[in-house]
Amino acid sequence: MPAPTPDADTTTRSGAIDALRIVAVVGIVTGHVWAGPFIDAGLYTWHVPAFFLLSGYLWKIRRPDARGAVAGEAKKRFRTIMTPYFAWLVATLLVHVTILNHRGTFTPEAVTLPLIGGSLNAGPFGAYWFMPALFFSAIMFRALERFSLVLRVAIIAAITVTTHLFGDVLAPLPLSIGVAGSALIFMLAGQGLRHFRSRVKKPVRFGAGCLAAGAAPVLAGVSAPLDMKYGELGTPVLSIVAAVLISFGLLLILEGVFSRLPGWVHTVSTRLAAGCLMVVLTHTYVLWLLGIPDTERPFWVLIAAVVLPWSVAMILNRTPLSQIFLGTPRAT
Repeated sequence: MPAPTPDADTTTRSGAIDALRIVAVVGIVTGHVWAGPFIDAGLYTWHVPAFFLLSGYLWKIRRPDARGAVAGEAKKRFRTIMTPYFAWLVATLLVHVTILNHRGTFTPEAVTLPLIGGSLNAGPFGAYWFMPALFFSAIMFRALERFSLVLRVAIIAAITVTTHLFGDVLAPLPLSIGVAGSALIFMLAGQGLRHFRSRVKKPVRFGAGCLAAGAAPVLAGVSAPLDMKYGELGTPVLSIVAAVLISFGLLLILEGVFSRLPGWVHTVSTRLAAGCLMVVLTHTYVLWLLGIPDTERPFWVLIAAVVLPWSVAMILNRTPLSQIFLGTPRAT
Protein backbone atom coordinates (compact mmCIF):
# COMPACT_ATOMS: atom_id res chain seq x y z
CA MET A 1 0.00 0.00 0.00
CA PRO A 2 1.13 3.61 -0.53
CA ALA A 3 2.64 5.62 2.29
CA PRO A 4 0.17 6.87 4.89
CA THR A 5 -1.63 10.07 4.06
CA PRO A 6 -2.36 12.91 6.47
CA ASP A 7 -5.30 12.17 8.71
CA ALA A 8 -7.20 15.39 8.18
CA ASP A 9 -10.86 14.62 7.65
CA THR A 10 -12.61 15.69 4.51
CA THR A 11 -15.97 17.43 4.60
CA THR A 12 -16.87 16.29 1.10
CA ARG A 13 -19.30 13.37 1.00
CA SER A 14 -19.96 11.06 -1.89
CA GLY A 15 -23.58 10.68 -2.94
CA ALA A 16 -22.72 7.26 -4.38
CA ILE A 17 -21.21 6.00 -1.12
CA ASP A 18 -24.19 7.32 0.81
CA ALA A 19 -26.45 5.58 -1.72
CA LEU A 20 -24.74 2.26 -0.97
CA ARG A 21 -25.37 2.86 2.73
CA ILE A 22 -29.05 3.45 1.96
CA VAL A 23 -29.29 0.33 -0.22
CA ALA A 24 -27.58 -1.75 2.48
CA VAL A 25 -29.94 -0.45 5.18
CA VAL A 26 -32.97 -1.31 3.05
CA GLY A 27 -31.41 -4.76 2.60
CA ILE A 28 -31.02 -5.13 6.37
CA VAL A 29 -34.63 -4.15 6.99
CA THR A 30 -35.87 -6.48 4.25
CA GLY A 31 -33.87 -9.33 5.77
CA HIS A 32 -35.66 -8.77 9.08
CA VAL A 33 -39.12 -8.36 7.58
CA TRP A 34 -39.01 -11.71 5.79
CA ALA A 35 -37.02 -14.90 6.26
CA GLY A 36 -36.00 -17.84 4.10
CA PRO A 37 -33.16 -19.23 2.00
CA PHE A 38 -33.65 -16.71 -0.80
CA ILE A 39 -33.48 -13.74 1.59
CA ASP A 40 -30.48 -15.21 3.41
CA ALA A 41 -28.53 -15.80 0.21
CA GLY A 42 -29.54 -12.60 -1.54
CA LEU A 43 -29.11 -10.16 1.34
CA TYR A 44 -27.18 -11.54 4.30
CA THR A 45 -24.21 -12.27 2.08
CA TRP A 46 -23.44 -8.56 1.64
CA HIS A 47 -25.72 -6.06 3.43
CA VAL A 48 -23.77 -5.89 6.72
CA PRO A 49 -20.29 -6.58 5.25
CA ALA A 50 -20.87 -3.59 2.93
CA PHE A 51 -20.79 -1.22 5.91
CA PHE A 52 -17.49 -2.58 7.17
CA LEU A 53 -16.02 -2.54 3.66
CA LEU A 54 -17.01 1.13 3.36
CA SER A 55 -15.39 1.82 6.73
CA GLY A 56 -12.10 0.54 5.34
CA TYR A 57 -12.67 2.20 1.97
CA LEU A 58 -12.95 5.60 3.66
CA TRP A 59 -10.27 4.95 6.28
CA LYS A 60 -7.90 7.81 7.08
CA ILE A 61 -4.43 6.42 7.69
CA ARG A 62 -2.46 7.97 10.53
CA ARG A 63 1.30 8.17 10.69
CA PRO A 64 2.81 5.14 12.49
CA ASP A 65 4.26 7.42 15.15
CA ALA A 66 1.05 9.36 15.76
CA ARG A 67 0.41 9.65 19.49
CA GLY A 68 -3.00 8.97 20.91
CA ALA A 69 -4.27 7.52 17.64
CA VAL A 70 -6.35 4.80 19.29
CA ALA A 71 -7.76 7.12 21.94
CA GLY A 72 -8.60 9.68 19.28
CA GLU A 73 -10.36 7.05 17.17
CA ALA A 74 -12.33 5.85 20.19
CA LYS A 75 -13.41 9.39 21.04
CA LYS A 76 -14.53 10.15 17.49
CA ARG A 77 -16.38 6.86 17.03
CA PHE A 78 -18.04 7.12 20.43
CA ARG A 79 -19.51 10.46 19.41
CA THR A 80 -20.80 9.24 16.03
CA ILE A 81 -21.73 5.63 16.88
CA MET A 82 -22.06 4.91 20.58
CA THR A 83 -23.74 8.14 21.64
CA PRO A 84 -26.72 7.47 19.32
CA TYR A 85 -26.59 3.80 20.32
CA PHE A 86 -27.00 4.59 24.03
CA ALA A 87 -29.52 7.36 23.34
CA TRP A 88 -31.81 5.00 21.42
CA LEU A 89 -31.19 2.15 23.86
CA VAL A 90 -32.36 4.27 26.80
CA ALA A 91 -35.28 5.81 24.91
CA THR A 92 -36.47 2.48 23.54
CA LEU A 93 -36.09 0.68 26.86
CA LEU A 94 -38.25 3.29 28.59
CA VAL A 95 -41.00 2.74 26.03
CA HIS A 96 -40.48 -1.02 26.06
CA VAL A 97 -40.72 -1.40 29.83
CA THR A 98 -43.86 0.76 29.88
CA ILE A 99 -45.53 -1.38 27.20
CA LEU A 100 -44.53 -4.68 28.86
CA ASN A 101 -45.76 -3.49 32.25
CA HIS A 102 -49.07 -2.47 30.68
CA ARG A 103 -49.36 -5.91 29.06
CA GLY A 104 -48.27 -7.69 32.24
CA THR A 105 -45.44 -9.46 30.43
CA PHE A 106 -42.42 -7.69 31.90
CA THR A 107 -39.40 -9.84 32.84
CA PRO A 108 -35.92 -8.77 34.01
CA GLU A 109 -34.44 -10.20 30.80
CA ALA A 110 -36.33 -7.55 28.84
CA VAL A 111 -33.88 -5.01 30.30
CA THR A 112 -30.74 -6.99 31.01
CA LEU A 113 -30.36 -8.55 27.56
CA PRO A 114 -30.52 -5.23 25.66
CA LEU A 115 -28.02 -3.73 28.11
CA ILE A 116 -25.61 -6.65 27.66
CA GLY A 117 -25.97 -6.67 23.88
CA GLY A 118 -24.43 -9.24 21.57
CA SER A 119 -26.24 -12.03 19.75
CA LEU A 120 -28.56 -12.85 22.64
CA ASN A 121 -30.77 -9.93 21.66
CA ALA A 122 -33.67 -10.59 19.35
CA GLY A 123 -37.01 -9.03 18.54
CA PRO A 124 -37.18 -5.27 19.17
CA PHE A 125 -33.47 -5.03 19.99
CA GLY A 126 -32.31 -7.55 17.40
CA ALA A 127 -30.23 -5.08 15.36
CA TYR A 128 -28.49 -3.32 18.25
CA TRP A 129 -25.50 -5.66 18.03
CA PHE A 130 -24.30 -3.87 14.89
CA MET A 131 -23.35 -0.49 16.35
CA PRO A 132 -20.94 -1.72 19.09
CA ALA A 133 -19.38 -4.08 16.53
CA LEU A 134 -18.81 -1.10 14.23
CA PHE A 135 -17.32 0.87 17.12
CA PHE A 136 -14.92 -1.79 18.38
CA SER A 137 -13.82 -2.87 14.90
CA ALA A 138 -12.71 0.70 14.14
CA ILE A 139 -10.69 0.86 17.35
CA MET A 140 -9.09 -2.51 16.59
CA PHE A 141 -8.26 -1.46 13.05
CA ARG A 142 -6.64 1.73 14.30
CA ALA A 143 -4.62 -0.18 16.90
CA LEU A 144 -3.30 -2.54 14.22
CA GLU A 145 -1.78 0.33 12.24
CA ARG A 146 1.28 0.21 14.46
CA PHE A 147 2.22 -3.12 12.89
CA SER A 148 3.64 -3.80 9.45
CA LEU A 149 1.20 -4.66 6.68
CA VAL A 150 2.29 -8.30 6.63
CA LEU A 151 1.80 -8.72 10.36
CA ARG A 152 -1.49 -6.81 10.22
CA VAL A 153 -2.84 -9.14 7.52
CA ALA A 154 -1.68 -12.18 9.49
CA ILE A 155 -3.41 -10.99 12.67
CA ILE A 156 -6.66 -10.24 10.85
CA ALA A 157 -6.52 -13.61 9.10
CA ALA A 158 -6.02 -15.33 12.46
CA ILE A 159 -9.00 -13.48 13.95
CA THR A 160 -11.13 -14.47 10.96
CA VAL A 161 -10.19 -18.13 11.31
CA THR A 162 -10.93 -17.97 15.05
CA THR A 163 -14.38 -16.54 14.32
CA HIS A 164 -15.01 -19.32 11.78
CA LEU A 165 -14.16 -21.91 14.42
CA PHE A 166 -15.65 -20.38 17.56
CA GLY A 167 -18.22 -17.88 16.33
CA ASP A 168 -21.00 -19.44 18.39
CA VAL A 169 -18.95 -18.86 21.55
CA LEU A 170 -17.82 -15.34 20.65
CA ALA A 171 -21.14 -13.95 19.40
CA PRO A 172 -22.95 -13.76 22.80
CA LEU A 173 -20.15 -11.71 24.42
CA PRO A 174 -21.28 -8.27 25.69
CA LEU A 175 -21.54 -5.37 23.25
CA SER A 176 -20.62 -7.62 20.31
CA ILE A 177 -16.94 -7.47 21.23
CA GLY A 178 -16.64 -11.13 20.23
CA VAL A 179 -17.66 -10.56 16.60
CA ALA A 180 -16.14 -7.10 16.06
CA GLY A 181 -12.88 -8.74 15.00
CA SER A 182 -14.61 -10.57 12.17
CA ALA A 183 -15.32 -7.18 10.55
CA LEU A 184 -11.60 -6.43 10.19
CA ILE A 185 -11.24 -8.62 7.10
CA PHE A 186 -13.85 -6.51 5.30
CA MET A 187 -12.24 -3.28 6.47
CA LEU A 188 -8.88 -4.49 5.21
CA ALA A 189 -10.45 -5.39 1.87
CA GLY A 190 -12.08 -1.98 1.63
CA GLN A 191 -8.82 -0.22 2.39
CA GLY A 192 -7.04 -2.22 -0.28
CA LEU A 193 -9.78 -1.61 -2.84
CA ARG A 194 -9.52 2.13 -2.23
CA HIS A 195 -5.94 2.09 -3.54
CA PHE A 196 -7.06 -0.03 -6.49
CA ARG A 197 -10.01 2.25 -7.30
CA SER A 198 -8.03 4.80 -9.35
CA ARG A 199 -7.20 2.11 -11.91
CA VAL A 200 -10.86 1.43 -12.68
CA LYS A 201 -11.72 3.62 -15.67
CA LYS A 202 -15.18 2.16 -16.39
CA PRO A 203 -16.75 1.66 -12.95
CA VAL A 204 -20.20 0.55 -14.11
CA ARG A 205 -18.86 -2.16 -16.40
CA PHE A 206 -16.19 -3.31 -13.94
CA GLY A 207 -18.65 -3.15 -11.04
CA ALA A 208 -21.15 -5.28 -12.94
CA GLY A 209 -18.41 -7.85 -13.45
CA CYS A 210 -17.57 -7.85 -9.72
CA LEU A 211 -21.26 -8.15 -8.83
CA ALA A 212 -21.73 -11.08 -11.21
CA ALA A 213 -18.58 -12.81 -9.95
CA GLY A 214 -19.67 -12.42 -6.33
CA ALA A 215 -23.25 -13.49 -6.96
CA ALA A 216 -22.34 -16.56 -9.03
CA PRO A 217 -21.22 -18.85 -6.16
CA VAL A 218 -24.17 -17.63 -4.08
CA LEU A 219 -26.68 -18.42 -6.82
CA ALA A 220 -24.97 -21.76 -7.44
CA GLY A 221 -25.46 -22.65 -3.79
CA VAL A 222 -21.77 -23.25 -3.10
CA SER A 223 -21.27 -20.09 -1.02
CA ALA A 224 -23.23 -20.02 2.22
CA PRO A 225 -24.61 -16.66 3.44
CA LEU A 226 -23.01 -14.79 6.32
CA ASP A 227 -24.64 -13.71 9.55
CA MET A 228 -22.03 -11.69 11.40
CA LYS A 229 -24.29 -11.17 14.41
CA TYR A 230 -23.88 -14.85 15.26
CA GLY A 231 -20.25 -15.10 14.14
CA GLU A 232 -21.25 -17.05 11.03
CA LEU A 233 -18.89 -16.26 8.15
CA GLY A 234 -20.36 -18.77 5.73
CA THR A 235 -18.21 -20.97 3.52
CA PRO A 236 -14.54 -20.45 4.46
CA VAL A 237 -12.86 -17.85 2.22
CA LEU A 238 -15.49 -18.11 -0.54
CA SER A 239 -18.31 -16.34 1.33
CA ILE A 240 -16.00 -13.49 2.35
CA VAL A 241 -14.76 -13.09 -1.23
CA ALA A 242 -18.34 -13.12 -2.50
CA ALA A 243 -19.36 -10.46 0.04
CA VAL A 244 -16.42 -8.23 -0.95
CA LEU A 245 -17.08 -8.61 -4.68
CA ILE A 246 -20.80 -7.89 -4.34
CA SER A 247 -20.24 -4.86 -2.08
CA PHE A 248 -17.45 -3.43 -4.24
CA GLY A 249 -19.44 -4.12 -7.39
CA LEU A 250 -22.45 -2.22 -6.06
CA LEU A 251 -20.22 0.65 -4.99
CA LEU A 252 -18.56 0.92 -8.41
CA ILE A 253 -21.91 0.81 -10.21
CA LEU A 254 -23.30 3.54 -7.97
CA GLU A 255 -20.18 5.68 -8.38
CA GLY A 256 -20.41 5.35 -12.14
CA VAL A 257 -24.12 6.17 -12.21
CA PHE A 258 -23.88 9.06 -9.74
CA SER A 259 -21.07 10.65 -11.77
CA ARG A 260 -23.70 11.32 -14.44
CA LEU A 261 -26.39 12.66 -12.10
CA PRO A 262 -27.06 16.27 -11.12
CA GLY A 263 -25.85 17.66 -7.81
CA TRP A 264 -29.26 17.66 -6.16
CA VAL A 265 -29.37 13.84 -6.36
CA HIS A 266 -26.10 13.67 -4.41
CA THR A 267 -27.58 16.06 -1.86
CA VAL A 268 -30.72 13.97 -1.42
CA SER A 269 -28.62 10.81 -1.05
CA THR A 270 -26.46 12.40 1.64
CA ARG A 271 -29.49 13.76 3.49
CA LEU A 272 -31.17 10.36 3.50
CA ALA A 273 -27.96 8.65 4.61
CA ALA A 274 -28.05 10.74 7.79
CA GLY A 275 -30.94 8.55 8.93
CA CYS A 276 -29.27 5.18 8.28
CA LEU A 277 -28.10 4.62 11.84
CA MET A 278 -31.52 5.32 13.32
CA VAL A 279 -33.29 3.08 10.82
CA VAL A 280 -30.95 0.20 11.65
CA LEU A 281 -31.58 0.59 15.37
CA THR A 282 -35.33 1.20 15.36
CA HIS A 283 -36.88 -0.73 12.47
CA THR A 284 -36.96 -3.93 14.54
CA TYR A 285 -39.06 -2.14 17.13
CA VAL A 286 -41.57 -1.18 14.44
CA LEU A 287 -41.78 -4.85 13.44
CA TRP A 288 -42.23 -5.89 17.07
CA LEU A 289 -45.03 -3.39 17.59
CA LEU A 290 -46.83 -4.59 14.47
CA GLY A 291 -46.62 -8.16 15.77
CA ILE A 292 -47.10 -9.83 12.38
CA PRO A 293 -45.17 -13.13 11.92
CA ASP A 294 -42.50 -12.95 9.22
CA THR A 295 -44.25 -15.68 7.23
CA GLU A 296 -47.40 -13.53 7.00
CA ARG A 297 -46.03 -10.03 6.47
CA PRO A 298 -47.33 -8.20 3.40
CA PHE A 299 -45.29 -5.67 1.46
CA TRP A 300 -46.67 -2.69 3.39
CA VAL A 301 -44.84 -3.93 6.50
CA LEU A 302 -41.53 -3.39 4.73
CA ILE A 303 -42.63 0.10 3.69
CA ALA A 304 -43.64 0.92 7.26
CA ALA A 305 -40.39 -0.42 8.74
CA VAL A 306 -38.37 1.71 6.32
CA VAL A 307 -40.43 4.89 5.95
CA LEU A 308 -41.53 5.48 9.55
CA PRO A 309 -38.04 5.47 11.16
CA TRP A 310 -36.53 7.33 8.21
CA SER A 311 -39.18 10.04 8.36
CA VAL A 312 -38.52 10.57 12.08
CA ALA A 313 -34.79 10.62 11.38
CA MET A 314 -35.19 13.34 8.76
CA ILE A 315 -37.11 15.44 11.29
CA LEU A 316 -34.50 14.87 13.99
CA ASN A 317 -31.75 15.81 11.53
CA ARG A 318 -33.24 19.30 11.43
CA THR A 319 -33.05 19.70 15.21
CA PRO A 320 -30.28 20.03 17.83
CA LEU A 321 -30.96 16.38 18.73
CA SER A 322 -29.38 15.21 15.47
CA GLN A 323 -25.90 14.65 16.94
CA ILE A 324 -27.29 12.69 19.87
CA PHE A 325 -29.76 10.45 18.06
CA LEU A 326 -28.27 10.26 14.55
CA GLY A 327 -24.57 10.72 15.18
CA THR A 328 -24.39 13.52 12.64
CA PRO A 329 -24.51 17.34 12.90
CA ARG A 330 -27.76 19.19 12.47
CA ALA A 331 -28.71 19.76 8.84
CA THR A 332 -28.41 23.34 7.70
